[in-house]
Amino acid sequence: ADAMDLQVPPELEAKLNRTAAQTGRTAEQVALELLANSVEYDEWFRSEVEKGRLSAKEGRLLDHEEVRSRINAK
Repeated sequence: ADAMDLQVPPELEAKLNRTAAQTGRTAEQVALELLANSVEYDEWFRSEVEKGRLSAKEGRLLDHEEVRSRINAK
C-alpha cells in the first residue's frame, strides 16, 4: 500500500511546528499523535452513541425526573 501523503495547509503546519518545538518532537510526531487520539476518540464516541441508541430502542431511556434526581444526588 502507498504511504498516505497529506497536504497540510501552511497555517496548520506552522502550528504543528510550534508545538513540536515546544515539546521537543518533530511536527510529524505531533501530527500523528493528534491524529491517533482523534481517531480513537471518534471511535469511542460513535460506540457510545450506538449504545445510547440501542438503550433507547429497548425502552431504557431515563425520564427527566430520574435524570434530575441522579444529578442532584451527586
